[in-house]
Amino acid sequence: MKKNIKYLFAALCGTAVMSCSLEPTSPSYVDGEFVFTGVETAKTVLLGAYNQLINDYNNGYVPNFTNIGSDIERCSVGNITDLVGGAQLYNDPYAEKDFNINFQKGNWDRFYSIILKCNSIIEYLEKDWDNITKDAPNEKSDLLGQAYALRATVYYDITRYYGDVFYVTKAREDGGEKLTNRDFIIESELENLYRIEPLLYTLGQNGHYSDQMTRNYVDGLIGRMCFMEAGYQTRRTDLGADFYTDKDGKVIEFEVWGTDADKNAQYARRNASDRKKFYEAALPYLKKAVEQPGEAALTTVDPRTDTKGRVYDNPFQYYFQQVNEQQKATETIYEVTMKENGGGSRIAYNFGRGSAGASPAMPPKANAQICSYPEVYYGEFDPQDKRRDVSMSVTGSTGTGVESLYTYTLGNRLTIGIGLNKYDPNRVETPDLRQLYSGISYIHMRQADIILMLAEAYAQTGNEGAAKIELKKVHDRAFPESVREAKFAELLQTPASETQSALVEAILKERQLEFQGENLRRWDLVRSGNLPKVAVEFRKNMVDHMAELKSQGYAQFKNGNQLPAYVWTKSVDAKKDYGFRLTMTTPAGLDETSDEYAVLYPGWRGQHDDWQKAKDYQIKSRGNNVKVNVVEDYTNLAIQGLFKYIAPGSDEAKALEARGYKQTAWAVGMYTLKGKNDPNQEAEWSTKFMGGYSDADYAARKAPIYLIPMEETVCVTTGINNGYGFKSRTK
Repeated sequence: MKKNIKYLFAALCGTAVMSCSLEPTSPSYVDGEFVFTGVETAKTVLLGAYNQLINDYNNGYVPNFTNIGSDIERCSVGNITDLVGGAQLYNDPYAEKDFNINFQKGNWDRFYSIILKCNSIIEYLEKDWDNITKDAPNEKSDLLGQAYALRATVYYDITRYYGDVFYVTKAREDGGEKLTNRDFIIESELENLYRIEPLLYTLGQNGHYSDQMTRNYVDGLIGRMCFMEAGYQTRRTDLGADFYTDKDGKVIEFEVWGTDADKNAQYARRNASDRKKFYEAALPYLKKAVEQPGEAALTTVDPRTDTKGRVYDNPFQYYFQQVNEQQKATETIYEVTMKENGGGSRIAYNFGRGSAGASPAMPPKANAQICSYPEVYYGEFDPQDKRRDVSMSVTGSTGTGVESLYTYTLGNRLTIGIGLNKYDPNRVETPDLRQLYSGISYIHMRQADIILMLAEAYAQTGNEGAAKIELKKVHDRAFPESVREAKFAELLQTPASETQSALVEAILKERQLEFQGENLRRWDLVRSGNLPKVAVEFRKNMVDHMAELKSQGYAQFKNGNQLPAYVWTKSVDAKKDYGFRLTMTTPAGLDETSDEYAVLYPGWRGQHDDWQKAKDYQIKSRGNNVKVNVVEDYTNLAIQGLFKYIAPGSDEAKALEARGYKQTAWAVGMYTLKGKNDPNQEAEWSTKFMGGYSDADYAARKAPIYLIPMEETVCVTTGINNGYGFKSRTK
């Protein structure tokens, strides 16, 4: 039976670029062809494809699917009904009330539109392969390489989200496309990447940096795709025993962890020999990216000086300060580049530190859609890990420039409990103060990811010594020099799991802490085989800690941290008292009971140093008629008892109150306050984590369902059902 794909392609049109119709005459191809007049045309088409990727990452999959469903990230916004208040894709999507099968349908269309644009460039340039590759890399070979890299990126994304999809490799298809298994797709794209990798410029070569896909990125992408193929995935069982074949047509042998007969699914990985081949294939490319990186480098030095009484010495923090200020950063391998000056970037809005403001108030409104769990902030991070306070924050900002403690009411902005902290327009010298938008780009890959992938490739191929060397590079950056050796030894004590060795589990642990909010953890859990175990163990820990909170007023963690029901806070004019409002690293040697320590710890939170300057900039850039209400004084918050329980009514509490501190609700909100969309606040925090995958499912070794269904039009047009229990229906 002939199967057409309902892409609804919207081609990039321009009078000098191509002839096209916005409405395809067939669902599977554009009516018209790209008219290439030379390299400049190819550049234009490639730019159009990049721009569509920006749209996907800005408003589609990244904010809604990619950073959720893991043990470090959740959705804070309870009114995203399609995702069911934070449980995301695990909250029984088979129930009609819980999941809109056509949610984010436009992204499916954009994915395939990008693919078609890349295919057109590839067809045009491949005709001159011999000349293009003679003195590579060159302008044409690099363009060809970028087109292949971008197409592979999209196929990597779409197979992660949907599983098995349609494999389109031509600019015009004949309507005979069919559902193709993801293994064939990824293996085929890997073969292309192996072939074109030498054709691309290295980062920094010929003016190529992280706003384009370079050889460095391709080396890392090869690693990601090989790891995906070597790891666990949930696959369909209703398409026939010979559906899953490799690129050579050989039926793949799987090691099955678990099945779900009702959902026609199995959670499985390839056999041991196949897995090793993929790790061996990735190894030379990852090694090249680390040993021959061009201008790429892990940020290991913080060059900032102490100009305002700040204490720096945090290279991890310095890197993300560069990201927020839109500076060139050597650690960034590829970023999805966003626009400045009120343009298209909503990255800080979706993933940044929460703000209740709105244009023209300051700072720009940030929804803080993605937040974190206290289990991670309090329990997973070592108290001396410099990444914790860069990755997460307990405070957001009001629209008048005042630092505000988050609450645990699961709404949005300032009610998320613990927010992600890496993106924040509030931290730049002159913030873009417009509603929603900033120029902050989305970091798609950085050198730390490549280094840790190299460590894992070494570990998976039996070279544990080399693996530890690479692992230590990333780990050492996170800790003061005096404790690095001891902390690394602790990391190496990470126990093995059912599916991975102890060393691989240590690497995965490091990745968990390194990439908070960066769209990696969920996929690490899937491929490692740890997803089912984490679902039940994380939930149990949350339930146990909730019981401790209610019985004794705090939850105790193994690392010594205590999550208290209440903290003590007071407003402080940090600029007058300490010279600056925006804190960096908490100075060593401060009395931990002092007000100065309380306002500077934890580090890298607070407000912009000079709100008057920001106000003047807003008026200058947008006109004198703009009213900007800014509170100039008492913009910072001093917090006592954030990690150590202070009993209400105790002598310590009374002494703090005598100094102007007030008892402030903290974790008590997890079980007493009612979220606007979920009357059972405690259940939302403790039992709904991956709520569609139960303890009974784990005991029965059922396959976890984490994939998104294809939208209904595709299913109706092709006659292919969604699999995994999803119904082909609209809401």
